Amino acid sequence: MSGSKRKVAIIGAGPSGLNTARLLSARPTDYEYEVFERGHCVGGLWVYTDKTGIDDDGYPVHSSVYRSLVTILSKSVMEFPDFKLSDDYPTFPTHEQIHQYLEDYADHFNLKRNIHFNTIVTNLKRLPAKEPQCPKWSVTAKNTRTAEITEKTFDVVFVCVGHYAKSNFPDIPGLKSFTGTLLHSHNYRKPEAFLGKKVTLVGDGPTVVDLISDLSPVVAELIVCRGRSDEVRLNLYGQWEKGFFPKNVRFIERVTSVASDTLVSLDGTVMPADAIICCTGYKHSYPFLDKSCGITIENNDTRVRPLFKHMIHTKYHTLFFIGIMENPLEFTLAYLQVAMALKILDGKLKLPSERDMNKETDDDYEKRLEMGLKPFNAHSFYTKQWNSTMYAKDILEFAGFEDVLGPKKYEGLANIVDKAINNCLTFRQFNYD
Repeated sequence: MSGSKRKVAIIGAGPSGLNTARLLSARPTDYEYEVFERGHCVGGLWVYTDKTGIDDDGYPVHSSVYRSLVTILSKSVMEFPDFKLSDDYPTFPTHEQIHQYLEDYADHFNLKRNIHFNTIVTNLKRLPAKEPQCPKWSVTAKNTRTAEITEKTFDVVFVCVGHYAKSNFPDIPGLKSFTGTLLHSHNYRKPEAFLGKKVTLVGDGPTVVDLISDLSPVVAELIVCRGRSDEVRLNLYGQWEKGFFPKNVRFIERVTSVASDTLVSLDGTVMPADAIICCTGYKHSYPFLDKSCGITIENNDTRVRPLFKHMIHTKYHTLFFIGIMENPLEFTLAYLQVAMALKILDGKLKLPSERDMNKETDDDYEKRLEMGLKPFNAHSFYTKQWNSTMYAKDILEFAGFEDVLGPKKYEGLANIVDKAINNCLTFRQFNYD
């Protein structure tokens, strides 16, 4: 794919979009790029707002950050390979500090000059091409403040919009008939609204752990039940049995139905509830994609196809999706993905045939199901069988890169996971850096 200087569109100025812009900015003779960001600043998910539902620009609020959020990764594990988190920050930074880190990253590499803020991409369309595998793309965008609409043509598009914005509710009979407060953790911000109430959390991941810490001091009772998966991720039930959680926290196996203001558990127990908060993950959403892009989203919007290595369109090799995986090493893996994408665009890394890439992608998915994962785990790298370290090493090997991450990052992640599985309320008390 080598050739003259290419025009590149980057959709989103969160961590993945900024990382893409940073690596492109280091190649000014080869690429010129523009970033389209719906918000008023960089940061994406990490831009906190008290607002939920519809934002001031008329579109759904993007951020899922709650007021008390602290990272689940230590600084040395989380940071980009080419820009350190401040030594003045604690081992586990707050969401405000991560947002500032991303602002500093953009300023350090002078990225903001190419970012169109308050600008939402409304349509991405493939254009006819002499080389079918390397089409150009039409990007239509709207300024949410002036309503001005622009349409531009690009040689390459990087989709970097994240995957924590469209809530995925569990399929529990009667859930929609619940007469109390029902929300997804995407719309949770602070605990005061739940003072003295009986609250049920549905899920078994890191968000549940944070909300237990946030809510248990103010609620009358907090019931935690497993959400979408049969997989034991953090052994929360086992930790509860050992007495690690506050006394007003109780774990149950699963809610089988909801009726009015009550929940029914797997063993038939009926429990009253004032509020249900679903911490059950997210769906992939790309409302701007035209049919000509050839992208389908399956399994209740949890599997994006056809993407080789979870990032490269197997038919159109100038369309990349960065950071769509559910994984803890998002900053680092985005860096590796973009570096590999540029090597492909440079013509220095040859892709397999479309048929072989599709086969590898389908084989990966089928193997996940055979190993007991669920259809919505198509892009998950949180499990023992499919983890961030494995994916990083797969990208490094395929692209022929030296391991720029080094053993410290892998070891740090493994240590954090081990301590969280042993006691998820105390793992942040250790220094992993």
